[in-house]
Amino acid sequence: MKKIFSIIIILSIACACLFGLIACNEVADNTQYYDKITSTLKLNKNYEGKSFLDDGVGLATVDSYTDGDTTRFKLVQGTIVSIRYYQIDTPESTGNVEKWGKAASKFVEDRLSQATEVVLEATEPKAVKDSYGTRYLGYVWYKTADHDFKNLNLEVVENGFSANKGDNTSSYPYNEYFKKANVFAQSIKLRIYSDLEDPMYSNDPIPMTIKEFIENNELFYIPETDVGAKVEFTAYITDLRVSPSDTYTFTALQYEPETGKTYSINVYAGYSSSSVSKLKIGHMYHIIGNIQKYNGSFQVSGLSYGAFIPVEGETTVTQRNYYMIFDSQKAFIMQLSDVLYTNVTVTEVSVNNGVITFKGTAKQRIANGVKDDEKTFTFTVKAPANYNNQIGVGSVLSLTGLQLVKDSGEITILDYSNIAIK
Repeated sequence: MKKIFSIIIILSIACACLFGLIACNEVADNTQYYDKITSTLKLNKNYEGKSFLDDGVGLATVDSYTDGDTTRFKLVQGTIVSIRYYQIDTPESTGNVEKWGKAASKFVEDRLSQATEVVLEATEPKAVKDSYGTRYLGYVWYKTADHDFKNLNLEVVENGFSANKGDNTSSYPYNEYFKKANVFAQSIKLRIYSDLEDPMYSNDPIPMTIKEFIENNELFYIPETDVGAKVEFTAYITDLRVSPSDTYTFTALQYEPETGKTYSINVYAGYSSSSVSKLKIGHMYHIIGNIQKYNGSFQVSGLSYGAFIPVEGETTVTQRNYYMIFDSQKAFIMQLSDVLYTNVTVTEVSVNNGVITFKGTAKQRIANGVKDDEKTFTFTVKAPANYNNQIGVGSVLSLTGLQLVKDSGEITILDYSNIAIK
């Protein structure tokens, strides 16, 4: 029977109980909240009328949550800044998904959602950015109706969501507190130091089809906690989008030959430095990753994949050219494709029982040009209701389609709209 995704959230991050340091031989159950060390660190800097960017300290409000060690804030001057929490590094929960990553992100969001006041403290007299140049480094202090300012960076360490990433230099003015917090979390085997299960992280992938997910995404994603299942499926890679920040998002597509319908989902591969960004358009992959929701749309991220699909009688098969692109204008390198061809020149065409069948020639594109020899392909596509023999001998077309049988040269065009007549 198909496994149904079900996660029971037992991590009561917002627990109101305050626990002290416990005996080193006691092991935490990862549902507890700790702040005894955090409560001893006080905010002593004057922040009234100050600017975080210019003075290194100042008031702010939350603009949006990113993950366990990055949050976007709005300064009192109106500027939006992304803060990379100094001295910590929580497990990933966005592009990649790691154990305790979602829990860390939820912890930070829960803490800040209770804040009546937030102060950002820079690591220098003026705010400085991280090595990527996109986020400011800083400590995040917050107070609530029930307690004075707490250092959230330190609280994350004390609660076992990050190791202490500081050392004994003046660059880390609160390092003695962070050291104590880290030793404490280690001593009770709390969260990242634990062998216990993270209830917000899936270890075993659930087999699914993209169609199943689209029609029943509630089986694979819980919106209340923003937790998605780890899933596995096999799909064609058909498209690539590169963001201004150089992150790669592919489109994974499955085709249902009985109905001629297709189902697709975004596959987030991260930065170009990631091995997953080297997926090839036109190939089929066995993909394992976590369901996420990003900017209102679902995607699969935190990927592992297999480029070789086992078949009966073979250990591996290096089949490619499943999804084929015939377009003289497509950039070869940007598409990460070795199945890219020039436009098709039609040599034969017929229409029978509502299906257009035509033959055409094209040259294979390579990184530094085209191959000299022309290849002949046979294409089939369902004719639209208003079709009036627009495709004729000599027509030049750009199009995409599936080669369902290895090296057959028979291309199934999924929809007539996938053809552009030049």
